[in-house]
Amino acid sequence: MSQFESISGFDRIRVVTPVFPHPRHPERGRFLANLTDAWRATARQIDVFSVETLGFRIKRALRPAQDVSQPGIKVTWAPTLGQPFGGVLPQRVRRRMRRYNHGRVVAAMTGAERGAFIYAKFISAGAMARKVSKITGEPYFVDLGESKTLLTGPKHILAERRAVMADATGVVCVSPRLRDEAIELGADPDKVQLMPNAPDPALFRPRDRAACRAELGLDPEAFLALYVGRFSDRKGVLRVDAALKQMRTPVQVAYLGSGELKPDFAGKVFQGSVGHDQLPLWMNAADVLVLPTLAEGCCNVIAEAMACGLPVVSSDIDDIRWQVPAEGVVLVDPRDPAAIAAALDDLASDSDRLAGMRRALADRAALTDGDGRSMQVLKWIATTLDRSPSEKVCA
Repeated sequence: MSQFESISGFDRIRVVTPVFPHPRHPERGRFLANLTDAWRATARQIDVFSVETLGFRIKRALRPAQDVSQPGIKVTWAPTLGQPFGGVLPQRVRRRMRRYNHGRVVAAMTGAERGAFIYAKFISAGAMARKVSKITGEPYFVDLGESKTLLTGPKHILAERRAVMADATGVVCVSPRLRDEAIELGADPDKVQLMPNAPDPALFRPRDRAACRAELGLDPEAFLALYVGRFSDRKGVLRVDAALKQMRTPVQVAYLGSGELKPDFAGKVFQGSVGHDQLPLWMNAADVLVLPTLAEGCCNVIAEAMACGLPVVSSDIDDIRWQVPAEGVVLVDPRDPAAIAAALDDLASDSDRLAGMRRALADRAALTDGDGRSMQVLKWIATTLDRSPSEKVCA
C-alpha cells in the first residue's frame, strides 16, 4: 500500500504560476511540471493557469512549437502585457499594468471549475490565488522559491504580500530565509512548512563518467566545467567565462542554457539549451559545476548536481550555505572571477580531492529520502486541509 494512498481522493487541483513549460519554450518552469506530473497519481484532473506576456508572444512567435502536453493536466494560458519597460514607466502605470495582468489570470480561473485547493508557485501567483479564493472559497497554498528577499519593495507590494501570507491556508518555503520572511510578513508559523527543493532520484543519480562522456562525444581526459542556468548577470555566466580565462590549468566548459549574455571562452565544447532529461548525462560527464549566482532560494541545479555526485563551486551567500553540505562543495565570492578561477584550479590539480568530493556527494545522495518533494508537499497539504475542514472545498 502506498504511503500516499490517503491523499489519492483529490478530484481537481488548480495550480497558478508565472512559469510553466510552453510549446515554444519547453524547459520554462520545468521544475513545476515535474511536480504536477508527480501529482497526477493523486488527482483526477490538474488545471494549470499561467501567463503569456506580450514580450514572450513576440519573441517566441517564430519558434517551432513542441508538444509539451501531459495526460490529466490542462494548461490555460492567459495573455497579459507583462511589464515592458518596467524600469522606466511611472509607478502608477506599472500598477495598472500589474492589475490588468493579474485580472486576466483571475478571470480565467474564476470562469473555470473549482478545485480542492489552489497551489500558487511564487508570491506573485499567491496574490492571484488570494483574489480567486475570495470569489470561489477555495483554500490556497503558496510555495515560496524566490531568490530575492520578500521584505523590500513598494508599499503596495509589501501590503499585498502581507495579505497573501495572512490569508493563505499554508505556505511552503524552500529555505529558512524564506520561512522567516513569510512569518515576518504575517504567515501563521503553524502553517509554514520548510521543504527544500529536491531532484528526482530516479533521474538525477551517479552514473559512469566515462560512458557519459562517450555518449556526448567528449574528451575522456579533459577537465570539464559545467554551467547550467540562464545566461544572465545574476546567475554569473560571464563571471564563469572570465574565471576560465584566468585559470592556469587547461579546461573545457559546457554552457547549458540560454539568455542575452554570450560567453566566448575558447575551450567551450557546447553552448545551448538541452532537455531536462539530458541534464543528468552532462552532470555525470563533468568534473565540476560552477555557478556563481548572486541570489537563490534553493537552487535546483545545485541540488541536481549533488544528487549526481558532481562537485560544486558556487556562491558564499546565505541561501547556498544553508543548502549545501560541507563536503563536495567549494564556496567563493560570486563577484570575484579570480577566486572562482583559483577554486577551479585547485580542483583541477588535485584528482584525489575531486574523487573524494564525488564519493562524499554520492554517499549523501544514497541516504536521501526517496519519497520525493512533490509528494511530501501534497501530503502536507492534505494534512493541513484535514485540520481545517471549514476551509476545504470539494470539487
